[in-house]
Amino acid sequence: MAARQLAYPSEAVPPPPPKAGEQKLIMRPEKARFVDILSLMLLRKPVTSYPFVDAGDQTAATGITPGDLLVALTQLIQKLLDATYYPAKWIGAALEFLLNFITLNGGLLGIIWNIITRKLMVPLNRDVPNFLTMVALVDGRTELKQNPTAAAVNMLNLQVGSHEWQRLLEVTVMAAKIAYENAAYIENVVSNVWKFNFVGHYNCWNKFLQLDATQAFVATDRAKNADMVLVSFRGTQVFDTQDWSTDVNLSWIGLGDMGHVHIGFLKALGLQEEGGQDAERAFPRNAPADEVPSGKIVAYYELRKVVREQLLKHPRARVVVTGHSLGGALAVLFPAVLALHEERDILGRLAAVHTYGQPRVGNDAFAEFFRARVAAAKDYLRVVYRYDVVPRVPFDAPPVAEFSHGGTCVYYDGWYDGRVLAGDVPNPNYFDSRYALSMYGNALGDLVKAMFLWVKAGRDYREGAVSLHFRATGLLVPGVASHSPHDYVNAVRLGRIALN
Repeated sequence: MAARQLAYPSEAVPPPPPKAGEQKLIMRPEKARFVDILSLMLLRKPVTSYPFVDAGDQTAATGITPGDLLVALTQLIQKLLDATYYPAKWIGAALEFLLNFITLNGGLLGIIWNIITRKLMVPLNRDVPNFLTMVALVDGRTELKQNPTAAAVNMLNLQVGSHEWQRLLEVTVMAAKIAYENAAYIENVVSNVWKFNFVGHYNCWNKFLQLDATQAFVATDRAKNADMVLVSFRGTQVFDTQDWSTDVNLSWIGLGDMGHVHIGFLKALGLQEEGGQDAERAFPRNAPADEVPSGKIVAYYELRKVVREQLLKHPRARVVVTGHSLGGALAVLFPAVLALHEERDILGRLAAVHTYGQPRVGNDAFAEFFRARVAAAKDYLRVVYRYDVVPRVPFDAPPVAEFSHGGTCVYYDGWYDGRVLAGDVPNPNYFDSRYALSMYGNALGDLVKAMFLWVKAGRDYREGAVSLHFRATGLLVPGVASHSPHDYVNAVRLGRIALN
């Protein structure tokens, strides 16, 4: 079968000529030929001269050159992800079915017994509370270790490393983890395990992909007089190579004061136009009713409405936004677009933005915009576990694509010793050969540690066969296994943070 194209429907026709003043650089990997990739590696032709690159007039006028191999490498990675879309999707569906089948029936002996007793359970419905994605199959923990409520956390004065900060971190890391599951699973955990109030699960429309591709849920710590409104975005799905392709894509558009912002993440949140000229047209203040099919919702506009309703209902409540992986990128973009639209009623009650394994979202100008305009910038926390690959993409490849991180980075090593970093993480673009030995050594160390950590830390840290096999993938591609929410939960619960 031919490789699946990751193009958007609007990309089936040639892009319109650039408008005066546009700042954008959109790379369309489905149009990139291998001769183009080879040319990027060997020649110094302007990137904007290639047919797979859609550049605004201001961007094209700069005569951008590749600078290094990162642009070509990105195209190769995206070609590979494109070619493996259907195999990964089918293998993932089959594997999750098999593992859920085994789990539901209590193992192989349970399957035999249930066949004999005619009680065999077959997981045909993925939308029930007991169906698990690969994330939950690797790490099935659902409880909150300290069961904190916002009332027990002074969300007006959170200090990195403090006990109150740690209690809130427990909520956000678990919310980021369970966001990968279906709505029924999330509602059951939020309502019956955490004893929080489940507000809703939102499956949101992406006009460029023409499907519901963005998921998030909202909860409050209590049904009445709540102190916390929690928003959690779902991250990169394990077997969805389109999600992974979005993470590594170097494409960006300029949104005025917001700077250059990753276009794939913007589209997931609700971008309406690709042009990099007018921020209001690209991301209009009001929901574009005429552009959205009947019965569909767009992430930014729907979540803005829901959060505003909850803040009116709970006058004391403060907003906390979180997400893992791509969900972390959306957790940063959501308040940033609120700031673009000057939504002071929500931003004035924003307490924290916590992300885990978050990819880069924009350039230095975007990081400065967030710091200056978002009230929670003082508690915008990025948690990174060791050599996790995703916080190191999209590659920072100036002058083609300048991507950088903002916020406060808490970086955990292989033994969950954390420290606050002033700059970027080690090996920031992932492919520095000087780190190869350390990366493979860390992957092996994580696998060995996982077998015995429970002896010291307790039964909650015993890892099963699925988790151990997943960790073994790190021996092939270091940094992939480190991206699992499993290590982020362990880091929050077991980690120690040096504040110097």
